[in-house]
This record gives sequence, C-alpha cells and structure tokens, in this order.
Amino acid sequence: MSAPKGNYHAHKSTLDLDDIQGNILRGYKQRNGRHFALRVVNGGSARGFLGDIVDPDSKLPQVTTAAHWGDDRPPYCLNIGITHAGLAALGIPKSMLEQFPKPFSQGPAARASEVGDEGPSDPQLWSVGGPGTPPVHVVLSLYTTEETNPQQGPLSQQLREAFGESGLDEIWSLDTNAFPDGKIHFGYRDGISQPNVEGAPGGRLKDMQPDSLTGDFLLGKNYRNLYKGNYIGGIPPELGDNASYAAVRVLDQHVEDFENFINTVEKRHHMDSEMVAAKMVGRWRNGNPLVLTPHRPDPDPEIPWDNIDKYDYAPSDRAPEYLDDKDGMRCPIGSHMRRLNPRSSLVMGSPHSRRIIRRGMPYGPQFDPKEPVKAERGLFGYFICGDLAMQYEFLMGTWANGDFSTSGLRGTRDPILGAQPEEGGQFVIRTEDVRDPIVVDDMPRLVTTRGSLYCFLPGLNGLRFIAGKELVR
Repeated sequence: MSAPKGNYHAHKSTLDLDDIQGNILRGYKQRNGRHFALRVVNGGSARGFLGDIVDPDSKLPQVTTAAHWGDDRPPYCLNIGITHAGLAALGIPKSMLEQFPKPFSQGPAARASEVGDEGPSDPQLWSVGGPGTPPVHVVLSLYTTEETNPQQGPLSQQLREAFGESGLDEIWSLDTNAFPDGKIHFGYRDGISQPNVEGAPGGRLKDMQPDSLTGDFLLGKNYRNLYKGNYIGGIPPELGDNASYAAVRVLDQHVEDFENFINTVEKRHHMDSEMVAAKMVGRWRNGNPLVLTPHRPDPDPEIPWDNIDKYDYAPSDRAPEYLDDKDGMRCPIGSHMRRLNPRSSLVMGSPHSRRIIRRGMPYGPQFDPKEPVKAERGLFGYFICGDLAMQYEFLMGTWANGDFSTSGLRGTRDPILGAQPEEGGQFVIRTEDVRDPIVVDDMPRLVTTRGSLYCFLPGLNGLRFIAGKELVR
C-alpha cells in the first residue's frame, strides 16, 4: 500500500520533513489507535519488513513522515520505535550499540527508581516491558481517522499477516480511542501546551515561550540543543540523523479515586470540588489556565482572550510587565502543569527547559460520575525527547517526584503523576482568606504504570539503513 494520498504540502523549512517520523513534529489528532509490541524472531526477515514500510512501492502501510500532511488528514498514520534490544536483534553491530546512551540501553524497568516506578508501579507488575514479560523489540502504532474505525481492522490484519511472514512475533497490543474535545479520563482537555520546535511545520498557536531548539528533539545534522551540543553522540549519522527517543508509557488512571478525592476535599475544606481539581492541575477541565481565570472556568471578559496557552507565572525578560503569581496564589506552585513546565521560572537551570513532546490517547471507556463503571482506564503515550535522562527522566524523577525545600513544594509530589507515599501525599493550596494555606492530606496515587519501553525513533533513512537498503540522501 503506497503512502496515503492527499493534499500534503511540505512546509518550507530547513528540516528534511520526508526523513522525520511524523509523530515527532505533528499531532495527528486521529480518532483511533492500535499499538503493537513485537519481538524479532528472525532478524533478516524483520529487516525486510522495515524496508517495506518505508518503500512507497510496497503494498504495506507506510511510515508517516512530517511531510505527509496538509489540509486533508490522511486516512491512517503509522509510526515505529525500536528498543535497544531490538536494534541488537535486527543486527546492528555491537560497536554501534555501544554508542547509545546508558538510559536507553538499560531500559525503563532497570531505571524504574529514577522516575517513581515503585510500589504499585513496580516493573514486576507491568503487562509490557517488565522483567516478567517477553522482551519487546519493536513498537508499531497505527492511527486511523474514522469514528467507526472501519480501516483499522483491514490495516491491522494486513500488518499482522506481514508480522508472521517477516520474523516478527506480536506479544502485546492495545487499542486507544480519542474522546470528544481532546479530553482524557480525568476530564481535562489535554495536549494544549506542546513545544513549538524551530523549523517544524506550523499550526500551533504561539504561546509566551520561545521556540524549542531543533536539537532538543532531533539528533544529528547540524542541530543544536539548549546546551549548544547535539544528542547524537557517537551514533553514526546514517543511523542517527533525524532520529529521536521516546519513553513509551502505559498509564492506568484512577479516575474514580480522583473524583472521590476532590469531593472529600470539598467537604473537608469547604472548597468547591471543581476548584480543587483546577488547583491540582493548574487548569480548569475546559483547558482555561488558573493564571488567567483564577475564579471560574470561563474567561474573564476583561482579559484579552486569544490563546489559552499564552501565559506565564511571573514577569520575565520576555514580558517584564506580566502579572506576578510567584507565590502561587492563582496557580499552586505544586500543581501538575507548573511542576512539569515552569515556563520562565529558573528551576535548576535555564528557563523554558526540559521540554518534551507528548503524544497520547486514552484506552478504556470514558468515565461517567453519574453511572460509574469499574474498568481499566488510562493513557498510552509517547513522551518524545532528544535525551531520555536530561528531559524525560529529569521531569519525572526531579520535578514530578522531587522533594524541594521550597514553600508549596516541600514534602509534596506532583498531584496527578506523583508517586504518592502509601500513607497518602500532601498538596498545598494558597487562598486569599484565613485558611491560607490549605494543606490537603491523604492524596492517593492517581496514576500507576502498567508498562514502559524506551524506544529509538529512527528517521526514514535510518530505517532504510537498518533494513540494509541503499541510503537515500
């Protein structure tokens, strides 16, 4: 099957968009996803499969690139990630494998303590990627557009037939489905604050943050990251150019526990449950940020309202006269959004740093608090970056779960993603009355890890190199 046809206009850019996997630079906003975890049984045959999914003359679905886009969305999107063990199984020589960074080669199960994957999130309990599960070499994600998902079945069948003929063994799969208005299981509109990457295709509204450097997400070429270097290291350019890394995460979200918790806080501290929910995340469920709308979910008519992501937490060099919420009176310092993206704040280094690109889609039925149904619910996501340790692991280990000696953060963890202690965590809410501050106790762990993999996302020429095909320049 050739690459999907349509009005795909390549963005005028210094980037070779035809060589970059699409999910790195573009949010697909497709309705459905099916994610396959594969084991390489025969390296030679599996390399042939990789060659076919980047060969327009092949009958197989094609890997989607950043250039396969335009006014019309393609009928499907396909992307691939390969673990360190997968590169070895595909025949990448030891001398090249040794050039990859230690976090990637070790994998997330070995580094679980770095990101809070302990207790109920211990890798021993994972359904994929854990020490008690079959090794995963390749992750393939198929996305389709139609609401009723008629294409996913035939395309999946075609891929599965190819797996069996190509030395690939399917060991796990998961279906995901987008909810209306871009919401996730906790009821929040998601995916609002994503980095604008310099040179990448447009489409995102500009916020108050500078564009992220291309080298923060893509390896090789002449890209530069925030630290004036390049994350490719010793990986040869024919394999590493235009590649990236992703922490693939399967995260159970305990929605009923969340709803029960905010209702308990409402009764205990006489604060509306929706305000509690907004304080925990930093936004109202409709996406409006507390910094701009501190008292209600709807916009304040006195505030110019052209972009719900156009805000900061305090004055900065870029906006010296901006409102000052350094004390967290509007948006708590320990809120989920503020911990993981402190914007211009100088938190352990440069402002606007440690950015990652998030591509996620829910699995399981949408929660209805009026008719709660017990079911597994969560998020399958790619957390994409140029350096797993400096970006993803730092965010999770330090900003989400670190104990800072700072007012509003001391003794607390991220209220949404945080690995709360068994006895329950704490969260601090500033108020404008005598209750200031409210210290919320007994916070449950709201997200547990069900599986995780560290994947290398090669450029298409990198996939051709692995496949043994002639390198296209």
